[in-house]
Amino acid sequence: MPQPVDLVIFASHVIPVVPTHAVLRDHAVVVHESRIVDVLPRAEVAAKYEPVQVKDLADHILIPGFVNGHSHAAMNLLRGLSDDKPLCDWLMEDVWPAEGKFVNPDFVRDGVTHAAAEMIRSGTTCCNDMYFFPEDAIHALEKIGLRGVIGQIVLQFPSAYGSGPEDYFAKARALLDKYKDHETIRLSVAPHAPYTVSEDNIVVADALAKEYGVPLHIHLHETLPECEDSLHQNKQSMNCHISAEKLRPVANFQRLGLLSERLVAAHMTQLTDEEIAMVAAAKSHVVHCPSSNLKLASGICPVTKLLANGVNVAIGTDSAASNNSLNMFNEMKLAAIVAKVDTMESTSVPAAVALQMATLNGARALGLEKEIGSLEVGKRADIVAIACDNIEMIPMYDAISHVVYVAGRENVSDVWINGKQVLSERKLTTVTESDIKSQVRQWFGQIRDFHDELQQKKQASS
Repeated sequence: MPQPVDLVIFASHVIPVVPTHAVLRDHAVVVHESRIVDVLPRAEVAAKYEPVQVKDLADHILIPGFVNGHSHAAMNLLRGLSDDKPLCDWLMEDVWPAEGKFVNPDFVRDGVTHAAAEMIRSGTTCCNDMYFFPEDAIHALEKIGLRGVIGQIVLQFPSAYGSGPEDYFAKARALLDKYKDHETIRLSVAPHAPYTVSEDNIVVADALAKEYGVPLHIHLHETLPECEDSLHQNKQSMNCHISAEKLRPVANFQRLGLLSERLVAAHMTQLTDEEIAMVAAAKSHVVHCPSSNLKLASGICPVTKLLANGVNVAIGTDSAASNNSLNMFNEMKLAAIVAKVDTMESTSVPAAVALQMATLNGARALGLEKEIGSLEVGKRADIVAIACDNIEMIPMYDAISHVVYVAGRENVSDVWINGKQVLSERKLTTVTESDIKSQVRQWFGQIRDFHDELQQKKQASS
């Protein structure tokens, strides 16, 4: 007698990611109570299962949802505010003044809602986020249905969210206790960077992450100035930490015991072979953010060397303020292509590896590899359907290659997160797009006027 189940999704191609190169033709993914219970040939479904709902997606590819390994979702409201500048100028002249003026719980809620809608529409089902007012970010993700690992920010200085390190840590502990058993939301401890948090407080943050068994999420080795400044005790810079040992940040992290399996290090564009060996030995994770790092001229993460040394490398978008998109298709393709140019080897980061970086590797970095990141029995049903019947997608000789090098967010038709459909035939199911647009327009007017006035004052004083 057939087994009752919630949902069966048929597709012409299923890419489970595990095994790495597998492509299953004319298969189905069976979902019950938020989890995948089977992946099997179409012809075998009727005899085994009696679904409440059937979704027959001919000429579609099913993949696990993308895991955006590094994001600042609320910064969607600052998309395009400032471009074509190096990181420090971009932060200090444009981003931080705008954040100082506008960041509050409403800003975070509206920005995260906007970002989550964008991510879902482009096939992302989980993000690893770091920003202010994390509980408001959580509420926004809960409403729209996006899975998230939300970072409890730690800074050396006060902000609209906290009065200083002690306040950030107290709020972190409260949130870690409150959300420890949440089904779709996890927490991390997120000291911003070595140049905005003292080494003593990064050590405290790591101890807190260890106590709760959550990731330590931080920007690390993002730019050459960050690494150089740490070597000069008397150098005037944006750094609040100058290494007493005159060590670059990764080496200093090793000295302090901060390199561990908990560490999720975003960017990592400036790495020596010795530093790569340190990261590999500690089993720390790296998140490659190619668009943001290229646009800010921060550098190129040495992905090929990291992978060759056994380092788990995930992919992230960074924020829409620096990227200027949250499109993981773009990041995945760039990750594959930039690695080839960086090494002058066309075999570097092949398509199947790039897809794994965008899915399973991201899940592994967040400690979620047993729950998401591949279409395997027992995992949560975070599933993305990619239409492959339009002009731009044919002919298709290799489905994995097509997902990485051809497909884009315009091809995403349907998305399920935790077994719940959040995108159906390209329409969001849990929020109203017109409401999101209206909220964003209201913020845009205020932020634009403030930024224009700031630029006028700057010009007048120069």
